[in-house]
Amino acid sequence: MNAPRQGLFASLLIVSFILQTFILVLATTHQLNENRANQGQLVTSQLVTDSLSELEPANTVSLALLVDRYATNPNIASIRILNANNQVLATGGMSKTRPGEIFVRDALLNEKKIGAIEITLIKPSIGEILRTQWLAILASFIIHVLLWLAYRAIARPSRTEYLARINNEARLKHELQTLTQALEQEKHNTAVAIAQVQHNTPPTLKVTKDLSSEYQNDHHLALNIQFYDPKQLLETVTPSVSIPYFNLCQIFLNKSIERCVQHYKLNCSDLKTIQAFSTDGAIISIPADKPDAAKCLTMISTVFQLLSEVLYKRYREDKRFVLQTRSAVSSSVESMQLSAAQAAVRLATQLSAKESAVHLSNELLKTLSNHYELMSLPSPTNVLTRHAFMINGMDSEYAELAQNIRTEILKAKQSKAS
Repeated sequence: MNAPRQGLFASLLIVSFILQTFILVLATTHQLNENRANQGQLVTSQLVTDSLSELEPANTVSLALLVDRYATNPNIASIRILNANNQVLATGGMSKTRPGEIFVRDALLNEKKIGAIEITLIKPSIGEILRTQWLAILASFIIHVLLWLAYRAIARPSRTEYLARINNEARLKHELQTLTQALEQEKHNTAVAIAQVQHNTPPTLKVTKDLSSEYQNDHHLALNIQFYDPKQLLETVTPSVSIPYFNLCQIFLNKSIERCVQHYKLNCSDLKTIQAFSTDGAIISIPADKPDAAKCLTMISTVFQLLSEVLYKRYREDKRFVLQTRSAVSSSVESMQLSAAQAAVRLATQLSAKESAVHLSNELLKTLSNHYELMSLPSPTNVLTRHAFMINGMDSEYAELAQNIRTEILKAKQSKAS
């Protein structure tokens, strides 16, 4: 039982440790620079005072001894004593070739320059600073390790939470296994019917301007569910893979319609299937004057999205072909000469995976806004997208309703498979 997001927390601790070490080095460097400046001014002043009596006249032996005495300071890289003509009288130092910060001061006697003192103080490197601060860096490292261990101990889920999560995953896995078994059985039972439909019925009805006039008036609402397929994977799979997948999606959609129609006390005959699931998704329509028509279509969309997400997770685990979905509910758009079905298809193409949107009259939008959180589409380009809204959430009552319907559908399929 590991704590959640251990890798992310470890990355944050590593970044924190690096930043803390960097700030420590910066602070130490700043402090050393200030100390070096103060020390350089003090040492040069003292050396000027001590060497005045030996510069006029120049006593190189005494000056050399004086330089050697000052050069014992480990912070001094080199010292040079110059006469008034900038000729070197004495020099010394333990690290003459090492670069550092140079401090120069003139030696004045009765306001007359009789010489100069030049002292180079060692400027420590980053490695030397790290060596001097190893104890603080080690303490910081130990603190971050303790934070890591404390997070693993505190954030680790309890045994009850861990078992609940495992049981939930096992339940979902079992439900999808039974759904798959049910699909295989339905495939076997309806194979002949599918073959007859493929040979005897016209091609799947596309949502174009040739849709029947029944769905081109202003009195219908349409729901379009599309596959989110940015990599165009549907074009690469064979019918033996895609047709069973479309059938399973259609089963989910039919069950969602059945449950939602029952909840909103409508008749199944009120909803018309304009297009069953295929490469272009599915489209259903309902007369706009039916009570709670917009609520029913939106709930069907929500429930199907929940079922689709369960299916997506399970099939991804089994490395089987599956796609995420997106959906849109729309009325007709007279200014663009679009029927409700055409508008729903065009609106759905503006969405990403697991997103839903609605384009409805103000009265229906007001009704939906009592239960759904609606937000405007980003970067609208036409009348349809300017007046459309994305569903960004729902209240607890509708969320619980959608979850309950989803659970009922999965349990029903499980019972059927058994």
